[in-house]
Amino acid sequence: MRIYRLLSAIMVLAAAFTLAARAEPIPLPTVDFEARGKFIGGGELLMRHSGGKTRIEMDLPGVGIPITGIVDLKRKKIIFTLPIPGQTNTVVEADLGDDAAFGQVVGDGERAGNAVVAGEPCTLWKIKSEHGNAVACLASDNIPLKTEATIDGKTQVVFEVTAIKRVPQNPADFELPPGAKVIKLPKGFKGVPGVPGLN
Repeated sequence: MRIYRLLSAIMVLAAAFTLAARAEPIPLPTVDFEARGKFIGGGELLMRHSGGKTRIEMDLPGVGIPITGIVDLKRKKIIFTLPIPGQTNTVVEADLGDDAAFGQVVGDGERAGNAVVAGEPCTLWKIKSEHGNAVACLASDNIPLKTEATIDGKTQVVFEVTAIKRVPQNPADFELPPGAKVIKLPKGFKGVPGVPGLN
């Protein structure tokens, strides 16, 4: 079913960064912001943050519908609002665990130097994932500017900022639609084989 292939592709990316326990928690963003960037596979992503939640809006090549997700960084949950045939006002919830979601890393890691992304200095954080090493570069206020990971044995850029604004966000944009019905995916859901580059 197409909707499950779509969810599979998204959750494989979210699950690509299962983190090993480290001594130092990776810091979360401390300011409201919106950032536009390139997403793995040639897609584009708008990332916004406020109050410990990240809202992502994606256009993925070949999918044909926009995808919106709300990530609760402290609870490590992600909720997708997307069209589901035969369902109205329905959202899909999944656990992140100690994972990264669309460039935003959560969990533990270790500092690994410095870099510059989109003209901004950032701190590199090295993360051990189930697929190999991942590296995220966080700005001084912990906004994720670039995230790379080993996927299918190759180092790939998962997300890279092309434009960023530190501006107040509307808290209502980070809440569920009123009266939404929540469908919870099984714990450990990672999709089905056969999604090119995403299985």
